[in-house]
Formats: sequence, structure tokens, C-alpha cells
Amino acid sequence: MILDHEHNNTFIRNGPELAGEHGTHPGHHSGTLSERRDSEGKINGWKLQRWYQGHNQTRYIPAEQVEKVREGTAGRQQFMTLAQEYVDLKGQEALRELNSPRTVKKKT
Repeated sequence: MILDHEHNNTFIRNGPELAGEHGTHPGHHSGTLSERRDSEGKINGWKLQRWYQGHNQTRYIPAEQVEKVREGTAGRQQFMTLAQEYVDLKGQEALRELNSPRTVKKKT
């Protein structure tokens, strides 16, 4: 369950709704999309950089794919934000359960 902050609603969304919403986003690309510059500082293309298994990986992106990759990095960021909110809320829920007094039936 998660709060819908994007639309300023206070209703709770559950896991299947999140999975369905997540499925409507474009492909996910981890990393940062940035301009590629030549030695004179002129923009000559785009690159996608990410940290993977202890190494910086750079992938050059053709101009016709830049918008799709940009949407993918934004989609991944939105997914990561939703996932973190879900984890935080589940953690808070677990702590509340641990701290709530339990009613135990006495044997008679």
C-alpha cells in the first residue's frame, strides 16, 4: 500500500495497482543521460552513464533514441521512488505491529 502523492490524494494504493501502473511506463534505463562534448566543448551527441558492478559504464545514444532513453531514465526514477515509499510504509507498518499491545486470551 502506498500514498498517492502525485495527485494529492490521501487514498491508499495496493501492490497490484502499483504493478499495473508500473507496467504502463516506458522501458527503464538506469543511469544519467547527458550531453557528449568534443574537445572544444561543443555538443556532439548524448551518452548514458551508470555505475554497474563497481565500474562506470558509458553507452553512446543515437539522436533518434534520446527521447526514449530520457523517458526510460525518468520511468526508472519514478519506479525507484515508488518502491522506496512502499518499503518505508511496510517498515512503519511492521514497527506499529511490534509496538501495539497484544491481547492474549487466558486459559481458564
